[in-house]
Amino acid sequence: MSPWLIWLIAGIALLIAELLTMSFFLLWIACGALLAALATLFTTAGWVPWMVFCVASVVLLLVTRPLARSLHGSVTVQSNVDRLLGLEAIVLETIDHKQNTGLVRIESDQWRARSSQVIEKEQHVIVTAVEGATLIVEPLAR
Repeated sequence: MSPWLIWLIAGIALLIAELLTMSFFLLWIACGALLAALATLFTTAGWVPWMVFCVASVVLLLVTRPLARSLHGSVTVQSNVDRLLGLEAIVLETIDHKQNTGLVRIESDQWRARSSQVIEKEQHVIVTAVEGATLIVEPLAR
């Protein structure tokens, strides 16, 4: 089997592995292997494709990964209960800090609620914390 075909098969195998892992690491190594396959067509020296493979893989990895990371940014998406912090809710059942009872509606969901004071039904509150399945709320200053 000719060397260019071996490099080509290696490059394609690495591209397939990249598609399965989506790590954006094997992609650059695959490009290095494909460039090495191209280099074997222009030289008979056995060390040249290896040098092209190593240099191309390292350069592509060092140059493009930081660029890809800067383009992606550090987007943090709040999920589940974290996104409830700071939202407004309405009291469905009086919140009594002594009896540890209370119920609020936030968006379309009902949650158990606690507060450091008594908050009457129909009042608007703001979520200040979440403890398990219970929202810690405070009266909304209007």
